[in-house]
Amino acid sequence: MLNCSWAQFRLGFSEIDSQVKLPLKDVRDGDQPVNNRQHIGRGFYVSVTTGFKCVDFRKFYMPYGQTEIRSTRKGIALRLAEWDQMKKVMELIDGAYPTLANALPCYLAYDHQNQLAALDCRECHPFTIE
Repeated sequence: MLNCSWAQFRLGFSEIDSQVKLPLKDVRDGDQPVNNRQHIGRGFYVSVTTGFKCVDFRKFYMPYGQTEIRSTRKGIALRLAEWDQMKKVMELIDGAYPTLANALPCYLAYDHQNQLAALDCRECHPFTIE
């Protein structure tokens, strides 16, 4: 399952990085508000938002009886300098673990080829009620 989360993170990496690189003047002036949240598997999301100069990796949950997910305290926020270091570490991880570097997200697997199987995947849909 970790391979799937890593693969989903790697697929969304360029979009996350482009949001981080937006000119701060445009973000502060409100010309380009940033509100990017990407699901990377299970209940984990990577977020980049206006007002916070960081990349936030956080676990989310669905409160009982509600329809909107909420963040938990489990996670880490990387400052922009730390994000640059993370990019270098990601290259090292991909080089050291080729299997992980070539992993595909679970939604590209054979068992996701029909709608019912895809909806039953806890990696892709962690908040569905049984």
